[in-house]
Parts: sequence; C-alpha cells; structure tokens
Amino acid sequence: MRSVAYTHGHSDHACSFSLFLADGDRPEVIAQENCAKRFERYDSMCGFNQHINRRQFADPDREFPKDFLRPSLTFRDSFAHTVGGVDVEFHAAKGETDDHCYIWIPSRGALFVGDNATWKIPNAGNPLKLQRYPIEWADGLEQMAKLGAEWLCPGHDLVLRGAKNVRTLLRTQAQYLRSLIDQVRNRMNAGQSYDEILHGVQPDPELAKLPFLRSVYNHPQFIVRDLLRNWGGWWDGVGGSLLPAPRDEQANEIIKLAGGVESVLDRALTLAEEGNHRLACHLIDWTVQAEPGSCRAQMARRDVYRGRAEVETAGMARGFFLTEVLEAEHAIAELAPGA
Repeated sequence: MRSVAYTHGHSDHACSFSLFLADGDRPEVIAQENCAKRFERYDSMCGFNQHINRRQFADPDREFPKDFLRPSLTFRDSFAHTVGGVDVEFHAAKGETDDHCYIWIPSRGALFVGDNATWKIPNAGNPLKLQRYPIEWADGLEQMAKLGAEWLCPGHDLVLRGAKNVRTLLRTQAQYLRSLIDQVRNRMNAGQSYDEILHGVQPDPELAKLPFLRSVYNHPQFIVRDLLRNWGGWWDGVGGSLLPAPRDEQANEIIKLAGGVESVLDRALTLAEEGNHRLACHLIDWTVQAEPGSCRAQMARRDVYRGRAEVETAGMARGFFLTEVLEAEHAIAELAPGA
C-alpha cells in the first residue's frame, strides 16, 4: 500500500485501514494539517475521550484507541496529488471537524466526503465534544455540489450514483443547515434567550421529511446548541446559573420544597406514564442528585430513562439516555443486590 488519505481524524476513519497493511508497509498518509493536532489532543485527553465515548454509545467497555498512524503529508487549503497515474484533489472543508476534507477524483467522477455528507441530518453538534462547524459545513456542501460528481462516497451509509442525485443531496443538506443557521442568527440578534432559541428553532418541515435528512443519529437541537456556542458564550443568560450553587444543593432545596423525594418520584412516574418523558427526566435528576443512595430513586431513574430511550429517534441522544439506565442499574445492584 503506497498511500492512505484521511478525510478527518476521528478514530472510526483513521484506524481500521491498518488491517490492510502488509508487514513492513509504511504508506504515505495524507491529511489536512489540523489532523496532526487532533492526534496530539487524543494523546493528552485519552481518558476523557474514552469516558465520553462510553457515555455516547452506552458501552461501558468501549476502548478509545491509543495508537494512530500520523500524517506524513499535510495541506492547509487544497492539495493535488497523483496516485498510480490518477490525479486526486484534496480540499479542506470544515464540518464535523476542523480537520475535515473531501477527496475528488475528476477522471472517475468520484467524490469521497467522509462524514460531511451522509444519509441523515449533518452531525453538526455533539453534547460532549468539540465545536462543530455548521456554517462552514453548509459552504462545503455547496462547493461539492458544483463539482458534477457522478459518485458520492460517504464514510458511512450507501454510495450514491448519478450527478443529479448527488447534487440534490448535497444542496438540500446545505439548505437544511442554512435554515437552522438563519433562525438562530435572527433570534440571537433579536435578543432572545438561549432557552427561547433552543425550543423555538425548528428544522424546515418539508426538508425534514426527506429520507436523507432524517434525525436518526444527531438531533436538530444539538446543531442549534453548536450555533449558540459559535456566536455566543457558555452562559445561558439565567442569573442563577452564572455563579451557581452546587447541583446537589439545588436539588436538595427543590426536594424539600416539593415535600420530599417520594412525592417528586411519584410525580415523575406519573409524567412518564403520560408520555411527558422530557419533564419526568428533570424530576428524576433532582431526586437522584439529592439522594443518590435511594434505591427507589435509582429504580425510577432506570425506568424513566429507559422509556425515554425507547421513544427517541436520534441515536446519539438515545445512547446518552441508555447510559443513564446502565448507571442506575449499577447503583441498584450496589444498593439492593438481587433487586
């Protein structure tokens, strides 16, 4: 193997190719220049990355890789290369990451896009990971749409054939992002609170119906949050959250005002039965924060979050909810073995 190209440095895109290397192979590794900095960050934050990936995928045994084959040839904006007599173009395109690029082979009409175009809404927002780039992502989708590619090869999902099909998918995904971008910008400029924006911004209803813009992994609210983070600070504008009291102190006061843990648990379970899983989870969080040693609170946490995971369509959010279930089950096993 002579050359390897990274569309970006996420572990599921920059590790498995080693299975195809023969003993002694030392291929040239091509990547956007920020990829090297990503691997340096992975070295220093390996424990944290393992922790957050275990939460995201509800997999307590998931291991984060420690060894990466580092880039040997990097570029900033674009790079032209010839491999086996075939001309290959590399173009930087921020999107899911700051080290993302797409790879264009004009003679074959083949466009390799990594994670920057898949059969789902763009993954432009992750609750536990670095800033994503929805604005630049939309720009990149529009640039790729102009190439006239006959083949779209994503890092996940099916390959798409036909210049018209490829152009339609890329342009429509850009439109989806731009709708969210414009709504967030306008609401921020109007002085709305983060909470108003988070719950007020909605995807274009017609675009959201399309089969390649389903919320099956990422959630639109996660994209909204990354836009808020892009243009604003970390503070949500609520006075009490600027220099807050510890969460367990807040939870204890709320529980006292509500008449104790049992009454809050009863209400949480009633809300869950009524289908209001979102509000039920808030009440459960307060009870567990106030009394983590309450077996009933942990059982309610398990049941409420399991119910919420069952109705959640966004896979990433579902993973986080299932992590709550696993942590509750672990607590129950310690508090009441055999329960």
